[in-house]
Amino acid sequence: MGWLYDGVPDEEHEGSPIGVLANGVIPSYGAGGQWFEMEFRDGWWSSGNASDDPGVEPAWLLPTCVCGWRGERVAYDPQAEGAARAQWNAHMDEVTIYFLAAAKAAEAFIDALESARQAGEFDGRPLAVIKALRVTQTHIGSQISAAVGAARARELSWEHIGEALGVTRQTAHERYRDVDMVPAQP
Repeated sequence: MGWLYDGVPDEEHEGSPIGVLANGVIPSYGAGGQWFEMEFRDGWWSSGNASDDPGVEPAWLLPTCVCGWRGERVAYDPQAEGAARAQWNAHMDEVTIYFLAAAKAAEAFIDALESARQAGEFDGRPLAVIKALRVTQTHIGSQISAAVGAARARELSWEHIGEALGVTRQTAHERYRDVDMVPAQP
């Protein structure tokens, strides 16, 4: 069994580390009239037979998902599976972002703004719209700060936080270094 993510069906997103040999070849095996790439978890794994085992450790692990996603190769060592899993977890964060209540609320808000614009509110009362959006922007900024504090409380790196914000590690640190490292839940 591969890597699973709570709340996501296994058949849509199940991750696994695929072994890559030093010559770039990904060992495969045949089963049930189909070909599959061999996983490597503390040893080669296939549903075929032992003769499929290439007999050497991989040079790299390649994180993969049944949806077709592939991460970057990770040089093989005893901790390589953890690094490969971290890439797959980041992939799943992207996949599952739209399951979050915050993402659903943001999407509904964007839809409401577009409806208001199309209904003529932006043209009819532009200053009121600007003020309303400025207040909303302030509230969103405080929510982002709370989320950054929660990320720092979980000891996530400035690089990961910057990536989530769409800015560099340095910019994220400059903007949010004074945010308290505390969970967002009161």
